[in-house]
Amino acid sequence: MCKRIIAIYDADLSVLGELTYAIGKVTGTRSCALCDITHGFNPLGKRSWRGYCDDRPEVEWLHRNEISDEMLAQLPSSLPCVIKQDARGCLSILLDASELSACEGKVEQFDEKLTRALSQSQLTNDAALAS
Repeated sequence: MCKRIIAIYDADLSVLGELTYAIGKVTGTRSCALCDITHGFNPLGKRSWRGYCDDRPEVEWLHRNEISDEMLAQLPSSLPCVIKQDARGCLSILLDASELSACEGKVEQFDEKLTRALSQSQLTNDAALAS
């Protein structure tokens, strides 16, 4: 059973982290597909994403410096990514960086991919329980 759904940015949450990321994004030296989906160039976040957060409060949005070193070491994917954590603390990937990039910065595409990944994950869990 899924205990947590965590979307993890490849960026740090701090004034310096945000500034560094913004400069890197403008100069083309930094990118984070999850940042593109949720914020683009808006430091407060896209309106569509803020509405999405209201509709999907089960998704936790964390920056890489907000997760423990232990969790970071256990991540089944590079950042950015969306993972699920089960009741035992095991992590599995829902969306990796390439799947997030394929969303082309659109919250709607992100939601479609996440919904599909959660459905497939549930089917896999149900099949494992049945065997």
